[in-house]
Parts: sequence; C-alpha cells; structure tokens
Amino acid sequence: MAQMTRNNSLIRYDQISIWLAVGLIIALFAGSSYAKGSHFDLNFQLQSVYNDNILSYSDADLDELDDTTAAANKFGIKSKDDYIIIPELDIVFKTRMAGHSLHLGVKGRYYYYQENDIKRYYRVEGYFKRYFKKGVYLQGSISFLPDHYYRNSFSLTEVYQEAEFDKMQVIGKLSVLLIDGLQANLRYKYSNKDFTPLFDDRDITGHEFKGEAIYRPGRLWKGWLSYAFTRAIGAGADNPQFARDTSFDSFFFAAGSRFYLNGLKGKGFELAGRVSYKIVYFQTDNITDIWRFGREDYRWNLRLMAKHEITSRFDIGIDFTRMTKNVEIPEEQLIESLESNSNSVYLILDYNL
Repeated sequence: MAQMTRNNSLIRYDQISIWLAVGLIIALFAGSSYAKGSHFDLNFQLQSVYNDNILSYSDADLDELDDTTAAANKFGIKSKDDYIIIPELDIVFKTRMAGHSLHLGVKGRYYYYQENDIKRYYRVEGYFKRYFKKGVYLQGSISFLPDHYYRNSFSLTEVYQEAEFDKMQVIGKLSVLLIDGLQANLRYKYSNKDFTPLFDDRDITGHEFKGEAIYRPGRLWKGWLSYAFTRAIGAGADNPQFARDTSFDSFFFAAGSRFYLNGLKGKGFELAGRVSYKIVYFQTDNITDIWRFGREDYRWNLRLMAKHEITSRFDIGIDFTRMTKNVEIPEEQLIESLESNSNSVYLILDYNL
C-alpha cells in the first residue's frame, strides 16, 4: 500500500510538471501576439561550492563516519565535505498585459557533487510575475525536486537504509509599495515531502506565512526585515501506528542589508549580509519518541556576499554561509547527536545571455 501511495504521488507530480510546461508554452506564444516588444531573456548562472558538512551531521555522527564499528549502513556518503557544481538556466518571457508587465519563466538547476554522487539531484520550477502598477505585483511559482537523498536513516524495518524524498513547493507572493522607498511583501508557501515507502512516517506537509519589509531610501543602500511562521504536519500526527511524528511549528526572523558601490573601472560592486534565527518546536505528544518529544531547535544562519560587475551582462560573486543548530531536549544525552554546524563558500558566475 505504501508503494502504491508513493507511485501515485510521483504520477501526480509528473502530471503537474507536464501541465505546467504546456501552460507556460501556450502562454509564451500567445503573449507574443498581443504585445509588441515581447521578448525572451535567458540567464545562465554557474556556482562552484565547497561545503564542509554536506548533510549537517552532528560532531558525534562525524566521529563515527570513519569508524568501522559504527552501525551497519548508517552512512551513505563517502565524505563529510564536498565540492559542488551548480549550473542554472533561467528562461523568461517578458510581455505586457492590460498595459502592465507580465513575466513567465522556467528555471532548471542541477547539483553535481564531485565525491558523493548519491547526493546529485536537480530542481525544476515554473513561475510568473504580474505587475499591476508601479511597485505592486503578484508572483507565483511551482517547483519539483525528485529523488532527493536525505541521508541513511533508521527505517520502519529498524535498520539503516537510504532515505529519499520528492518535494513539491507552491509559492504565492504579493508585493506592495507602501510609501516611496518602503516595500512590503506577503508570502504563502505550501510544501510537501513524500519519502520512500520505508520512511512513510517522515512524510510531511508544510504551510508557511511570511511578511517582509524592504527599505531603500536611495541608490546606495537597502535593508530588510522578515518574519515567518510555519506549521508542518507529519504523517505520524494522523497515524498512531507510526513510532515518530515529525510535525513542528517554527518561527523565523531575519535582517539584512545590501550596499551598492563603485568597483573597479567604475563597474557596479555590491556587498550584502544577512543573519537569520529560526526556532523549531516539535509537536509530538508521544513520549516514546525520545528524539522529538519536548525538543526545541535554535538555528542560526549567517550569510555574507560580494558581487562585482564585469560587463553589462556578466557578474562574478563570492558568498559565505554558516549554519549552526543548537538543541534543547529532555533526553539530554541526545544533544550531541542532534547539534550541528556547517560552512559553505560559493563562487558565482552569472551571465545574462
């Protein structure tokens, strides 16, 4: 029955992707007939990334990675760190409808892990952006990420096996210019993770509500603040036969700023930074689920970025990201197996074709 459920979901996602592609193609060609000046924009981006902890394992887990006495099949990766090549192609059709801009796009991205081929995956997305007047637009997207390797995990058969999931995500956003220089965004995100049958208890559906304020008083600087609330409902919440319930509520806070400066030879140069803090409250009331009962996660994320314009079509950038997860849980002996941190360095080449 579990296999049938997953296969049906795969068919459903494939159908969504096909109809999305068909709808966008029809919209693209139809758009060119009612708006002069309609055109395609193509953007190619290539990122080279080094990540020192690709699965965000705890220090305790990393100590076991090369330990021959560790539980059988606990780890499916060859190394804790890796170099990742990420090519991305973004195709956008720009036209006008009722006197205002309309953008329709398709985006594809592939993650190529040099050492850990088990982690290689791709993501496809279709989106639109519809302007209504100056500073007011509606944006929506649907994306699909298939066969994504999560990690080797303790399965329903009580042994470690490879856990993979398909993820579908739908986002809607409304952006409004409140006053000159102050933009407000409201966003809703629906997400669904569907794991392989041996991990049906990890299936989870999420609903996120996010608000954001962006202030840009002039050409040289902008800053932003954001807040989000997420309610995620795991399969274990509705099925008492499952030993674990991955449901959670989370609260997210972020602040950032970006500076627009003059670089070499008068070219554009940007510096940006963002810090975010996320609190996660697991919702299970099953006291035997010792890994989640009464658990709270505190997750920090720091991101620093620099980008320099080379030509009007080509930019180069570097990005540093650090993630830290701290945990509070009644079973304190588990903390060292749950807390983690990772660092990533990105080299980004961005070319507008």
